[in-house]
Amino acid sequence: MTSKEVKELRKLYTKERCSVSRLCGCYVNGEKEKIASFTGGLLGMQDDEMFKYLEILKKCLSGSMEKNLFNLEIPLSFELENDAYKLLSGMRDADLSNPALMDAFYDRIIETYDHAGNYLILIAHDTYDVPGRSSLGDTMDDASDESYSYLLCAICPVDLGKAGLSFNSEEGWFMAIDRDWIAGAPEAGFLFPAFNERSTDLHAALYYAKNADALQEGLVGGLFGCEIPVTAEEKKNAFGTVVSEVYGDEFTPETMKSVHETLAAEAEIIHNEPDLDTALSKTHVRSILEKSGASDEQMERFDDAYDDMLGDDTDVDIENIYSKKQFTVKNEFVDLRVAADRTDLVRFEKRGNTTFAIVELDGVTEVNGVPV
Repeated sequence: MTSKEVKELRKLYTKERCSVSRLCGCYVNGEKEKIASFTGGLLGMQDDEMFKYLEILKKCLSGSMEKNLFNLEIPLSFELENDAYKLLSGMRDADLSNPALMDAFYDRIIETYDHAGNYLILIAHDTYDVPGRSSLGDTMDDASDESYSYLLCAICPVDLGKAGLSFNSEEGWFMAIDRDWIAGAPEAGFLFPAFNERSTDLHAALYYAKNADALQEGLVGGLFGCEIPVTAEEKKNAFGTVVSEVYGDEFTPETMKSVHETLAAEAEIIHNEPDLDTALSKTHVRSILEKSGASDEQMERFDDAYDDMLGDDTDVDIENIYSKKQFTVKNEFVDLRVAADRTDLVRFEKRGNTTFAIVELDGVTEVNGVPV
């Protein structure tokens, strides 16, 4: 899924647009025991309660691709042989109304989710009438192409809130309130099936993780038969290695400045063209390095370097390899940060065996907080 497709679904999670047909949940304690399970709907709730549930579900469609949101491809063998895929498909087809399937699903989460304390498993079923698109790319709400039926799951830690004083309007006084168990923001979740190219893709899913350092290998493998996805940080490091291998002995600070400036131009084009996505294919990355000044001879090393570090069919999200906020130069003793669009203020010079970063001090300048 692309960031635009994720945003399209996220817009559904408001009071006015909400069409969630069924909401189910299971409360699990630290001993992996089911404390309670429930089934209901969002539309009959009080506004403040409905808002809290929508906020949790919407969170699983938030964040950056490859940092919080990861595309998963479900292996065909897993689809054919593993009961987890059949379970998710059955839950979707039954609109979460089959108690036996729901219990089996909660058991699968409990078996594979690694969490020491209490937590809440929350899952919703929705059907989205996908609006058509005109030849100009405009959305036509009255021309639906298909109905996209999907599950959205959130797994939230449940912790004891703090005791304190709360204002009681009837008594006109601040009074003590007891500690209570409170569901926090989700730490993991998923969307199934995926909404690829604005259409149902039964062979893929979207996975959410609050923290890219805790992707829950057991959960991902147990539900979708996939390995842990590559994170944004890993792809960023791999991209840097590809650039350095392509340029070889001629890889310099000026090289990365040139790559940064080319990425900045590409990011501006993507920003101004609604139909363009932030994911860069291998071919697109090749073009960026060519525009950055890599010679034909250097580009002969590109295919092997890219395939070794990332894989031939792996995309890289431009938002994860380019910072629109700053251009940085850093070593053990120096941490230089320049506005992303003012790299013209920085140049690099090599004198003997030493490389110098020369910065033009344009405008009012402070040193240690003191104007100089």
